[in-house]
Amino acid sequence: MKPARRAIKYRALARKGINPKYSAPGTVPTFEEMAREAHVDRMPTWKNAKHGQQWINTLRDYAFPKIGRMPIDSVGKPEVLMCLSPIWTEKHETARRLAQRIKTVFDVAKAKGFREGENPVTAIKEAGALPKMKRKPKHHKAMGWCDVPAFYADLQKRDAMAAKALMFTCLTGSRTSEALGAKWPEFDFDNAIWTVPAERMKGGQSHRVPLTQEMLDIVEPLKTYRSECVFEGQK
Repeated sequence: MKPARRAIKYRALARKGINPKYSAPGTVPTFEEMAREAHVDRMPTWKNAKHGQQWINTLRDYAFPKIGRMPIDSVGKPEVLMCLSPIWTEKHETARRLAQRIKTVFDVAKAKGFREGENPVTAIKEAGALPKMKRKPKHHKAMGWCDVPAFYADLQKRDAMAAKALMFTCLTGSRTSEALGAKWPEFDFDNAIWTVPAERMKGGQSHRVPLTQEMLDIVEPLKTYRSECVFEGQK
């Protein structure tokens, strides 16, 4: 085919969303080629450039060295496990993201007609081929006690409902979920007692909190909202 005709044909294919490089019969992209094409296709959806770069970098570091040059239709469960197994326990969060991104590449390849059958990543997950990992909870660093008065004073200057809820949480020593879920029937204003029901307590037992005047000064003005939750907007 003459160069001019080839150029016209390739432009027509490109307008249809078909990569001319893989338009010839029997031409199958490698895993890396398919991954990079999927990455480019998704560029408009990234939250920012850094996020998009991280997406392809994970594949570059952990998948391309092992399966990057393989035709996309020949990569199966053993090859995917070869990428995931070495880092599954030591770098589990990275491995989890890698699995998601490999799965996306296979989904795109199938949608474009380069693969058939079940996604290998899905098959590995359903077969329980990799050990289950418990996620370690991420705890917020505690504020130093000497910083609390200044922090509380700053909250007092704010009108936001979130600030009022946080002030109430500080004064009562309750969990955030307990304060945010507080409802009016739990409050006995005559006796200045807030009773958190057992079903909202971590220990499964009801908890009575004596209300000081400062606590009442936060809560009582909120009655005018006639809301179900005391701190409306935090349902």
